Amino acid sequence: MKTSFLAYDIYCGMDVGKRSHHLVAIGAASQEVILSRAVAQDEAELRLVLSGLAAQGPVLLTVDQKGTLGHLAVAVARTLGIDTAFLTPHDFHAFSAGYTEVKSDATDAFVIADVSMRLTPRLYPVEEQGEDIERLRILASQRASLVRSGTQDKNRLHSLIAQAHPALESVFGADEMDSPLYLGILQHYGGPSGLRRAGQARLRAFISKMPYYRNRAGCVSERIFEALSAQSLTLAPADTTERVIRALCASVLARKEALSALEEDIAALYASMPASAVLSSMPGVGPVLGPVILGEIGDIARFEDAGHLAAYGGVAPSKRQSGSTLRSAKKKKRCNRALKNAFCESARISVASDRRSAEYYAKKRAEGKEHRAAVLALARRRTDILYAMLKTGSCYEPAAKAL
Repeated sequence: MKTSFLAYDIYCGMDVGKRSHHLVAIGAASQEVILSRAVAQDEAELRLVLSGLAAQGPVLLTVDQKGTLGHLAVAVARTLGIDTAFLTPHDFHAFSAGYTEVKSDATDAFVIADVSMRLTPRLYPVEEQGEDIERLRILASQRASLVRSGTQDKNRLHSLIAQAHPALESVFGADEMDSPLYLGILQHYGGPSGLRRAGQARLRAFISKMPYYRNRAGCVSERIFEALSAQSLTLAPADTTERVIRALCASVLARKEALSALEEDIAALYASMPASAVLSSMPGVGPVLGPVILGEIGDIARFEDAGHLAAYGGVAPSKRQSGSTLRSAKKKKRCNRALKNAFCESARISVASDRRSAEYYAKKRAEGKEHRAAVLALARRRTDILYAMLKTGSCYEPAAKAL
């Protein structure tokens, strides 16, 4: 995963911005700044500046954002044969405090360039992923964004209904807010005032017209109006609250449709990749977590061993020693958060479906570890297995049952 960033004539640091970047270039021989200027987020200007530096000798370009805003700069550098590296935000902030208290784009770019020249082991290469891997990572990231937004909207719905009518909110529990039935009712009627105006007969008729739910029309409408009868007061402002409820329900329903279509695309792309069969054979790695793990790992060959993969995924324990005191538990800051969450979630799920995982989890709990620590330890152990599987292309073999 790591590589050597030594023996360059010029070390460039780029403080990445939305519309423009600031670039500082330091000559390795003189160790002095040979260029410091703003560069527009424009291919032609980036190419002009970087090609001018490349004409003077081997160049290393280090950025503080390798994706999104820094994507164009990295791509242009690659077309010019310039090596690219990434300085993590955690390392940047740690080092920048020792340079100056003055904060500016030029200062930040100088810090990145100077660290690149003097502390090359703290740099990470900007790996070029295949198009399918990058596409899978983008789709999986979008799915996670849709899920988060949907959860926020559903929590907001619960809050608004609870403010207007606590008894009615108890009918619309956590599972019901995922159902097109209850979302459809709230989108159509808004809330307690709209439901009362419609009456139980109309509500029953409305539900009877909904596919898959017509047989439940009687019991659902009865539950709702039984809850409505527990409160005679109308809490103001009912009209505004119910207008917002309708809008939120429409948003949640639209997002569910978009999520369904997105998951179909993810499933088709994931199934077309050879590594998906290997990943899917591992307990706890299903159609949701599999694409996330594969998209964030990419080519397994870029990791030297399972330890590097575990460190990248944030499940490797960090050791901190001071004198005779040695602590093994330390929060991992420099890691891929999406991959760490996927590793830990798949480990948690595997406890219920894989005997080997269940036994290891139970062992860690017996040693006195709390649930989260035991899951993290299991995730670390499973990383060794996952690395070997992807390296050899072998599927997971469940533990043999005792006779």
